[in-house]
Amino acid sequence: MDFLIGGLAAMGATIFSNPLDVLKTRMQLQGELKAPGQHAIHYRHSLHAAYVIVKTEGIFALQKGLTAALIMHGLRNSIKLGSYQCLANRGYTCNDEGKTIFHKSLLAGSFSGAAGAFCGSPFLKPLKKLLWDINTDIQVLYKLSKQFITSMGQIQGLWRGANANILRTIVGTSVQLTSFAKTKDVLKNHETFCHSTVITAFTASIVGGILQTVFQSPLDLISIRLYNQSMLHNEQRK
Repeated sequence: MDFLIGGLAAMGATIFSNPLDVLKTRMQLQGELKAPGQHAIHYRHSLHAAYVIVKTEGIFALQKGLTAALIMHGLRNSIKLGSYQCLANRGYTCNDEGKTIFHKSLLAGSFSGAAGAFCGSPFLKPLKKLLWDINTDIQVLYKLSKQFITSMGQIQGLWRGANANILRTIVGTSVQLTSFAKTKDVLKNHETFCHSTVITAFTASIVGGILQTVFQSPLDLISIRLYNQSMLHNEQRK
């Protein structure tokens, strides 16, 4: 049940976060391998990026790759969150008083994140292609689907470039889940939060998400650049 709930929660969140992922990916790839001032500035900031994308590609472009994102995030987070919760339920992350042990939670988060990233990696490359391709059409979708199906016969091809994604997810997940658990422990000692598990979980989630973004962003940029490099290499060989 923990695996199912984790996957469904992630899919629900993806519907709202996918437009932000589109903006993030476009901005991260802007001016790739160009010195400052030597490349065109298409997106000055997030709001400007949203305006440009909607103006040039239509409002639905903000939800590019949604289907692939739902599959990937649902699968990855069901394994990630489900595994971590199973370890927590068995007492591997807490002491006898139910308090989170920092280093054990980090290890559990690292293991869970690596497992989720490994299983979700085959869907990541098609997803990133959809997010950054400004000319995505039915033909492109067909080619991506064909490439994915073809790569099924080459098992190693499904996880090409996964090493960067796994490292990124290990760092992000361990920080996110550990800070989430530790924040809940702290908040439970305050009268405002001790009577409301929803407010406690919501506040802890915000803290965990912020810290995850801070620690994961550099690796996220590296991962996206590596996947983009792989895509460009494959297209040049055709």
